[in-house]
Amino acid sequence: MKKGTFFTVLFTYFVDNLGWSIVFPIFAPLFLSVNNGFFEKGVDVATRTAILGVFLALYPLMQFFSAPVLGEFADRSGRKRALIISVFFTFVGYVISAMSIYLHSLTWLFTGRIITGMFSGNLSVCLATISDMSENEHEKAKNFGFLSMIVGFSFIVGAFLGGKFSDERLSNFFSPAVPFWIAAILSFSNLFFIIFTFTETFNVNKKIKFDFLEGVHNVQQALKKGDIKIIFLIYFLFLFSWTILFQFTPVLVIDRFGFSNSNIGDLAGFMGICWALGSWFANHVLIRYFSQVKILEVTILIFTIFCGFIGMPLDKILLLIMLGGCVMIGGIAWPLCSSIISSRAPSDIQGKILGISQSMQSLAMGVSPIIGGIANGVNVYFPFIIASFSCLIAGIIYFNLKPR
Repeated sequence: MKKGTFFTVLFTYFVDNLGWSIVFPIFAPLFLSVNNGFFEKGVDVATRTAILGVFLALYPLMQFFSAPVLGEFADRSGRKRALIISVFFTFVGYVISAMSIYLHSLTWLFTGRIITGMFSGNLSVCLATISDMSENEHEKAKNFGFLSMIVGFSFIVGAFLGGKFSDERLSNFFSPAVPFWIAAILSFSNLFFIIFTFTETFNVNKKIKFDFLEGVHNVQQALKKGDIKIIFLIYFLFLFSWTILFQFTPVLVIDRFGFSNSNIGDLAGFMGICWALGSWFANHVLIRYFSQVKILEVTILIFTIFCGFIGMPLDKILLLIMLGGCVMIGGIAWPLCSSIISSRAPSDIQGKILGISQSMQSLAMGVSPIIGGIANGVNVYFPFIIASFSCLIAGIIYFNLKPR
C-alpha cells in the first residue's frame, strides 16, 4: 500500500509538471501568429504581447491564492480527497484549453488557464504526503530528491513533446490542441491511480479554518520578519528576473530567428538540461568548497551580466550560450535562496517561513509576465534589460544590507 501511494504521488508530481511544461512552446506562437483566429488581423504585436503577458501571469497568480487553500483543505479533509478534486479540475482545465483552440476562443483559453492554475496548487499536497510517509529526515531528503529529479525530467520531456505535437508543419495530425489533449489524458489516468492505489497518509483535522487570503497575509508577514525580509526581497527580485527570462525567450526567438513550435520545444529541452546541470551537478560541486552565501553572491552577479547580454542583438550561437548560462545559474541560485531563507528562520516556524517563501515565489512569477508583456511592446529585447536591472537591484540590496 505504501509503495502504491508513493508511486501515485510521484506520478501526480510528474503529470502536474509535464502538463505545465508541455504547453510552454505553444503560447508565444499562438498569440503572435496573425493566422491563429484568436485576434482580428488589425491587432498589433504590442497589444498581442501585452495580452500574452497577462495570460502567462494567470497561472502563478491563481496558485498564489489557491495553493494555501488546497493545503489547508488537505489538512482538514485528507490528502486523497484534495488530490482527487484538484486533479479532476486540472483535467477539466486542459479539456477546455484544447477546445478553445478549435473554437478560436480567447475567452475559453483564458478560462482553461485560470482553472489549471487554480488547481495546480496540489504540488504542495504532494510534498505534504511525502513528508507524511517519510519515517525520518534522511528518508524525507531522499524522497524530496526523487521529486526534484522528476521536475527536471518532466520539464525536458513535456516541453520537447509540446513543441513537436503542436507543430502543424511536422504532421497534419499535429496542432496546438494536441498537447492539451495529451495533458488531459495523463490527468485523467492520474485520477484513476489516486482513486484506486492511494491510501490516506494523514489524520485529518476538522478544526482547521480556511483563509482564502492567506497568500496575501503571507506576503505581509514576509515584510515584517526582520533581517530575513532582505532575503525575501532578493528572492522576489531574482524570481522576477528569472521568470521574464523564461517566459519571453520564446517571443525573442520567434521575432529574431523565426523559431517554430518544434524549434521552441528543442530550445526548452536545452534549457531543461542546463537547469539540471546547474541545480544538481554544479550545485553539489560548489557547496563542497564554498559557503551558500558566497555562491549566491557570485551567481547574482553572473546572472545579471548574462541576462543583460541577452537584451542585446546577438547571433543564434551567442544567444544560446548566454541563455544556457543564465538557466544554469538559475538552477544553482534558486535552491540556494530557499536554503538560506530556511537557515535564517527559527526552527519552530520553518513550515510558516517556507509557506511565505512559496507565496513570494507565486507573486513574483505572476507579476513579471505582465510587466514583461508591456516591455516587449516597446522592444523585443527590453524585457531582458528589465530582468537584468531587477537582478542588479537584488545584488545592490544584498551587498549593502546583508546581515553582517
